[in-house]
Formats: sequence, C-alpha cells, structure tokens
Amino acid sequence: MEQMGISKEEHGVQTAVGEACTNVMKYAYSGKGGPITLTCEMKDHDLVVVINDHGKPFDPGSVSPPNLDASLEKRRIGGLGIHLMKKYMDEVTYNFKEDTGNTLVMKKMLTGKNKP
Repeated sequence: MEQMGISKEEHGVQTAVGEACTNVMKYAYSGKGGPITLTCEMKDHDLVVVINDHGKPFDPGSVSPPNLDASLEKRRIGGLGIHLMKKYMDEVTYNFKEDTGNTLVMKKMLTGKNKP
C-alpha cells in the first residue's frame, strides 16, 4: 500500500468507513438503500468520522467478537465489519436517538507526516 502512496492509517480509515457504510446499507436499511450522512473533520490530531442514518437501530456493542482462531470452515460468513472498525480506529462510539437516528463516531489519531 505504501508503495502506491497510501499509508497504513489511510487504508485502515478507508476500510473502517467502508465497513460501517456497508453495515448501514445491509442491516439498517435491510439492503434496500437509504440516506447516509458522512462527515469527516480534523480535531487537533484526530480525524473524526461521523456516520448518521435513519434506518433500524443497531448497537454494535451487542455483537460478539468473531472467533479469529477458528478454522475457515467453522467461521460464519461476514461478521468482521465491527471488528475491523475497532481494529483500525482508535475510538468507536454509537448512539441512537429517535429524532436523529443512528450515529456512529469513529476517531483516528493521525501520526503521519500529513498531520496538522
């Protein structure tokens, strides 16, 4: 990745955001699609990504972590999205409010040469 000009941090953030948006489309909107608001901003040395949707409420804390030691034959298909978000981001929080819907906030402390 670095030979292509993409840092490990950038790749991890892209993966985490992709997994989060995929989960929204698949689970919050039951695969039928719906609006997603995605905002990214820098706060000090943290990249803050906020994903908001108005689909079905879902608490990522309710999902058991995947068994990464199990053989491929015994693993269930999927189920790595939340694991990857937590692996690549420094902080992942979720909340649901009736009026604002689902809000997922992910933070990544940037340490590369492009930090402010």
